[in-house]
Amino acid sequence: MKAILARFSYEGNTFNPAVNPVGEAFQRNGVWRVGEPAVREWAASCESEFTGSLAYLAEMKWEAAPVFAASGRSSGGRLDAAGYQLLRATLRDAVAAALPADAIILHLHGAACVVELDDPEGDLLAMIRTELGFRGRIGVSLDLHANVTRLMFENADVITAYRTFPHIDLPETGRRIATLTLQPGVRTRAVAKLGMILPPTSARHEMGDLARMLALARQAEREVDDVALFPVQPWFDVAEFGSTVVVTGQQAGRVARRLAEDWYAHRQAYPTGLVSVEQILQSLREKREHPWVLVDTADATTGGATGHSAFVLEQLLPHAATFNAPVLLQIVDPVTVDRAFAGETTFRIGDQQVAVKADRVRTAEGRYAPRGLSYRGMESSMNGAAVIEIGKLQIVAAREPTLGVTDPAFYECVGLQPDAALAVQVKSLIGWMAGYPASVQQSFYVDGPGATSLNFATLPFRPPNDRLFPMIDSAAPPLQIWERA
Repeated sequence: MKAILARFSYEGNTFNPAVNPVGEAFQRNGVWRVGEPAVREWAASCESEFTGSLAYLAEMKWEAAPVFAASGRSSGGRLDAAGYQLLRATLRDAVAAALPADAIILHLHGAACVVELDDPEGDLLAMIRTELGFRGRIGVSLDLHANVTRLMFENADVITAYRTFPHIDLPETGRRIATLTLQPGVRTRAVAKLGMILPPTSARHEMGDLARMLALARQAEREVDDVALFPVQPWFDVAEFGSTVVVTGQQAGRVARRLAEDWYAHRQAYPTGLVSVEQILQSLREKREHPWVLVDTADATTGGATGHSAFVLEQLLPHAATFNAPVLLQIVDPVTVDRAFAGETTFRIGDQQVAVKADRVRTAEGRYAPRGLSYRGMESSMNGAAVIEIGKLQIVAAREPTLGVTDPAFYECVGLQPDAALAVQVKSLIGWMAGYPASVQQSFYVDGPGATSLNFATLPFRPPNDRLFPMIDSAAPPLQIWERA
């Protein structure tokens, strides 16, 4: 028995207007591995879904052919159409060359987007069924923030998802989808689609209402084979948009409806957690054992924002000389990096063009691998970084965004010491919790400008997405159930 495996991971943001070229985001700066030797080498170097799926297939004595792996260097805007067609053709040819097979296991994100194509993951699944004529089992693992579509549902036999946010269960998810895929009678039979989007800042797996919902999902698995919850990536103005409950097994429709209605009934239990700059400055008077974490919610590169906002720098700059320990800040600003490499010491930083005169400037490549619990071992490079010191402020300007921006290794690779800092800025809403020891009580959700704003009503959603909760709060659940025999 043989299974073919492939991975395509990219999180898009339709409110980021910049088109992200596949050649830059994947081939030059991300992960692009074609053919079994290259994919196995990459899979052995880090923790991913392959870790779990390949181990389970080996235990079951199945032949495994991992033939393609592509991951973007960071989230961003829509992928370019020509680059996506190259990715599509490369994956298709790699899978075709490994056929025949009894099963195909795809590790996808589920919230990618391409210029003029809202659902590339569904397109890839349909391609395998139609263009390659594959009639065997297809299993799909998705990110917990995926936007599950009819095309995905119709072309996959089984679908499951991460159960953690921050995402620290990639190997476990890979093992689970391999287990489900190898069970011939098991199928994903129902999808409950909710017209609801939630702030990621309060949709964490270990606390709050999402933790309650995940516990209910595990209880429901006494009746069915698998339940996956998808609090969708909220900056994603596409067709069939919304949070989702996906149920695998018999009686799936009943279970999916029950869980979706319960989830919607608790929709008010997801606050943004945003705080004022005044509150932050008050707390920064006191240094604690671990650094305060300044979460730049609206400019989170992990959610597809550009990373160009200098709002936090602009607010803290007047206080640069008064902090009692270093405050580490970050921004994506290639112009500033180029000036630093040219020996300049004056800069206008970020979208806000914040004017600064540096006390000290250093440059580095900015290459690192996260050491925390999420994306451990997946190497990233800023392709040039500048450290700009002004009083107690230490600003890391990156030429390009990186996947592991959530991890202390981001700062450490340019010679800074985040563990000893008064505060660190992160352009990530929740992922930083997998890398930093600070508790939720020692973090601040900063409300600035950007493509990942938690003020959803201010974002230019098109109909019908402009009528989802929380933009419109209807008493009856805005619910659709998709089922199959």
